[in-house]
Amino acid sequence: MAMFRYSFFTSLILFSFNSFAEDYFDPALLDGQLGASANEIDLSQFSQKDALPEGKISLLVYVNSNNNGEFIINLVKGPNNKVVPEITRELLDELGVNTKVIPKLNMLKSDQVIYDINEYIPDALIKVNLAELKLITSFPQIVMSNDAVGYIDPASFDSGVSAMFINYMFSGGHSSNDSHFDKVNNNGKQKNDNFFAQLRAGFNLYDWRLRSTMTQTYTRNSNNVETQSNNSNKFSNTYLSRNLYSLRSEFIIGETTTGNDVFDSIPMKGMRLVSNEQMLPASQQGFAPDVSGIAQSNAQITIRQNGNVIYQTYVAPGAFKITDLYASGSGGNLDVTVKEEDGSERTFTVAFSSLPVMLRPGGWKYEISTGRFDGGTTVGSKKADFLLASGIYGLPHDVTLYGGLLGAKDYYAISSGIGISLGNWGALSTDITHAHADFNTIGSQNGQSYRFRYSKNMTTTGTSVDLTALRFSTKDYYDFNQFNTEDYRLKDGTSPWLGEREKSRFTTSLSQSLGQYGSIYLSGSRYNYWEQDKNVTQLTTGYNGNIRGINFGVNYSIDRIKSDDSWPENRQISFNVSVPFSVFSNSPALSNFNSTYMINHDNNGRTNQQVGLSGSAFDNSLSYGISQSWANQGQSNNGSVYANYSGNYGTSSLNYNYSSDYYNVNGSMNGGLLLHSGGLLLGRSMGNSMAIVEAPGAKGTELSSGNGAINGQGYALSPYLTEYRQNTIALNVNTLPDNTTLQSTSQNVVPTKGAIVKVTFKTKIGFQAILNLSQNKSVIPFGAIATLIDADNPNDLNTGIVGENGQLYMSGLPDNGKLLVKWGNKNQQSCNVSYSGLSNIEVNSKQPIRILSLSCQ
Repeated sequence: MAMFRYSFFTSLILFSFNSFAEDYFDPALLDGQLGASANEIDLSQFSQKDALPEGKISLLVYVNSNNNGEFIINLVKGPNNKVVPEITRELLDELGVNTKVIPKLNMLKSDQVIYDINEYIPDALIKVNLAELKLITSFPQIVMSNDAVGYIDPASFDSGVSAMFINYMFSGGHSSNDSHFDKVNNNGKQKNDNFFAQLRAGFNLYDWRLRSTMTQTYTRNSNNVETQSNNSNKFSNTYLSRNLYSLRSEFIIGETTTGNDVFDSIPMKGMRLVSNEQMLPASQQGFAPDVSGIAQSNAQITIRQNGNVIYQTYVAPGAFKITDLYASGSGGNLDVTVKEEDGSERTFTVAFSSLPVMLRPGGWKYEISTGRFDGGTTVGSKKADFLLASGIYGLPHDVTLYGGLLGAKDYYAISSGIGISLGNWGALSTDITHAHADFNTIGSQNGQSYRFRYSKNMTTTGTSVDLTALRFSTKDYYDFNQFNTEDYRLKDGTSPWLGEREKSRFTTSLSQSLGQYGSIYLSGSRYNYWEQDKNVTQLTTGYNGNIRGINFGVNYSIDRIKSDDSWPENRQISFNVSVPFSVFSNSPALSNFNSTYMINHDNNGRTNQQVGLSGSAFDNSLSYGISQSWANQGQSNNGSVYANYSGNYGTSSLNYNYSSDYYNVNGSMNGGLLLHSGGLLLGRSMGNSMAIVEAPGAKGTELSSGNGAINGQGYALSPYLTEYRQNTIALNVNTLPDNTTLQSTSQNVVPTKGAIVKVTFKTKIGFQAILNLSQNKSVIPFGAIATLIDADNPNDLNTGIVGENGQLYMSGLPDNGKLLVKWGNKNQQSCNVSYSGLSNIEVNSKQPIRILSLSCQ
């Protein structure tokens, strides 16, 4: 072979001359190397640069540099005998090409093959990169669908399969307390046993979702004098829902809660019809400003926020308007760069501030709810039947209007408001709610509640006023929750001020970045009430920093802690530092260890210090730690030891806490069960949407997300998916079992809300083998195509290409089988080869592939 390469390239050098012709490779140069005369072998599919083999292949498809996911692409021979990807109008639609505006394309059947894309779309490009398993496509922007960034065709929404799931959480513990008080009163040790279980169950049938939560609580307290126990269970949050895509909405019936965009949330039993913004592309959700300008030529528009590129597109000469920017928190100025064809650039700034209630021009949200009040902080309530309707609409010029009506027997409320983006001055919303309530005891009450909200993000200084709100209510104002709970006793353990009517409420949240020096933050609230002079203040403020990997922080807080018969204000200051062992050494053995120290001091003079050591193992599946604390003023010195484990089938924890006269042992475990047509699946606790992953014969293969692995029945559970967004489900090929290969390693799904989608990976189960083929003592020609003859599955093609010296590699082979080998269209240019006993050939780690020599007849 070395001599062949030498003579071949020498010939190219000696006979080089100028010519004007297509590249051509003469098969005759390979005479003596192919095992047959070159003229007898059909090498046409390899005769051109970037030649492709025929057949189906899984490729990552890129459209205008954007990854559109993995597709099974059929490579077919075109009219000029060149192998090209099979492109159809249906595939172009799926890739975002607006075929309806191209007359020649619109006339084609959806499955008609397009061999030359430039015949229909000038300047388009479709190219296969076989080395990287990519299909690279490029289309002029003018032929692309004018959909928002991130748009997903509703036809791609997957409502899933019928199945049932249960998320479970169990916890329990035992404690013993031998305090001085109990010794004096001769009560003996106080012992406590507790158990808590929660099951969140769901059942999907077509587009319907049934959900319910069951909780079970058991406690037992005992000493030398008496024993008390309590056992209770409760079903809650039971509801039936269905997604209504044509209305971009969701219908819910059962135990639920109204939204809080206009009125405060109301716990209820009843029905709701509510819009679902998740069905929109992310670039159409929330509020972001339009960006307008004028391009002098075909220009590139780049938009940055906080120095990061968040949007880029190309526009034609003339006026342009960009309306599909992603909403990004409360705002931050946008820096827009227009780069013309000649390379010249100009920039301008668009001020951007927003509030959660604000929408883009033409954007809308609504809710219609009817039912019975069900909940509150009191023992019992009026349980009034009510009807609620609310709506939000985005207007031009960064204005949003919102309002609503709420009516019940003896009660009604009307609310209206406006939100405005003030550009560099931030965003402001204001609304007023008028309420009328009739009571048997105090008669008719009419009052108003006024609310102001403000937000501002100053990217140049790193200052963020996330949300500041002020609400003032007149003395005769009752919201619907207060109307239902008036004159009813608060539940035991409830903060007493929750039963009072608010006079005013002020809340704020601010943060300031200091760059490499850390950040400071402040959040707090202050409530005043009509029936009492005192107020309730809650505050948290502090500083966080990092020096060479060492994290530290200082925090000051104000809250209230329940004592024997009151809720006194508690003020405390604390300092904490976390030191990873990696700052001392680069040793891998130390990289998973971390030490902590904390000290806090409160307004009663109590000081507490704590040191801790923690670590992890088994790729962070296991975490563990130990801590010890010391305190003054007669407080107990405490210690604790813990371990947590997270695996494919759930998480569990075990804790031991102790002091001089007290100890506690407790543990917990949680996970999920899913019952479907293929059997029972075990896994981690599931989110609202999930996937059943099927890969027959691939036991032990892990999901690339690390959330599960294929079980013995060929299934795995992917517990978390993002609703109405493209999710990629992939298998880790490095964990595939021997003799198993995949036709594709990843798939994309777009689950609807609450969906249990099924993703099936086709596998080839069988042996991998290198076959040395010969015919009449001559090797099978190079480039011959070998196909497994499978009478049971004639549509599942398993092919391979014969290499040098008649060597053929194939996977997915049964123990015994038959191959058709073909290197031309004549009868004498094919043969059959039978084999058997692949399982009897020994393999090892150094030689994992079976090798045998066979004669082709």
